[in-house]
Amino acid sequence: MHKSIYPYVFLIEDLNLLGGTEIQTINVANGLNSIGVPAIILSLNKYEGDCKYVVSFDNVELNTYRQVFESTKNKLLINKMSDAYLRKVLLNKLHEMGCKVLVNQTYDLVSALPFDSDIKIIQVFHWSLEGYEKTLIDAAKKKSLGVRKLSMWINDRRAKCRRKYLLKCDGVVLLTQSASVEFERALPSFDTNRISLIPNPLPYSVNAAQHSTLQNKNICFVGRLSVEKGCMRLLRIWEKVAAQLSEHTLSVYGDGACRGEMEEYIKVHNLQRVRLCGFECDLQKIYSNSDLLVSVSDSEGFGLVFIEAFYYGVPAVSFDCPVSPREVISDAGVLTPCFDEYTYANAVVELLRNADKMKELQNKAIDRAKCFYSNRIASEWEKLFVSIEQ
Repeated sequence: MHKSIYPYVFLIEDLNLLGGTEIQTINVANGLNSIGVPAIILSLNKYEGDCKYVVSFDNVELNTYRQVFESTKNKLLINKMSDAYLRKVLLNKLHEMGCKVLVNQTYDLVSALPFDSDIKIIQVFHWSLEGYEKTLIDAAKKKSLGVRKLSMWINDRRAKCRRKYLLKCDGVVLLTQSASVEFERALPSFDTNRISLIPNPLPYSVNAAQHSTLQNKNICFVGRLSVEKGCMRLLRIWEKVAAQLSEHTLSVYGDGACRGEMEEYIKVHNLQRVRLCGFECDLQKIYSNSDLLVSVSDSEGFGLVFIEAFYYGVPAVSFDCPVSPREVISDAGVLTPCFDEYTYANAVVELLRNADKMKELQNKAIDRAKCFYSNRIASEWEKLFVSIEQ
């Protein structure tokens, strides 16, 4: 690879996870290259997918980093050893690529970025900053007493460290205006002139050839099966919905740590018409066979699934949670109070029983999706790169 080929590098810890952050990173890289802007993704973990704009750490580099990262001394030093190693390797790789601008997609890596160099650094937030830190605190609180105290101390030190390095960034990209308000509240000393709003893109720049008929009798959930995505809440809501809509099915697309707990709950409570479908990369298969997308997360930094569903004419129902659903969904779906499961279930039932309302929301969803077409969002990134290099 010639070092001048890729001046714009997107850094991510593991592109294979294929959550919203990973999918968005691929969409942006593909979109930029499609309009002639040379960008590449650097994944710490070896990438096993089919995106052609990806390079990875080699096995020696990755294994060394993991060994340093997992050491007790490194943890007590708040990752200073692993950060130093990663920073050195990163800087060598970035110079080989001819990198001018590094876009960090994994917030945990911000303290390892090569700030004292000629490379401009941008941090992207795909989530609620406050929600992310609360999730780490909640996880630490569930540990045994001795471990809990140590984890809380480490979390606190790491949060302060991350925020310190954030202040060094040449730019921060947020996905919505709501996220910008939260960010400015959480980090009031950050220069607001360095904040840019660029939403996530769809992987398309033309209208869908096929939209949902809205007659599939199928509700879909798409996302990681994790606590913060509200997976157990989803099943409790489905119990209430299924009791009123006897012909409908809930199809759950995705995988994650909560799958086993979900399977047990379905069995114990004898839930009917629930399909755990695993990961599915064919978006048309998911949404053209669905009538409604449901989202029950604790928080959403953007909610890529919303605009994916809209592209295929599928409206959404979501809690009005921080920071993005209200802004991203706009008038193409229904919002309910956090985290009222009864109100949410009734909203789903009422909507699916109202064919005229469903058709109205579908038309709005299709129009809403056009705001996020790949070529449009790639142009916004190109403008940011030009401005930050000046």
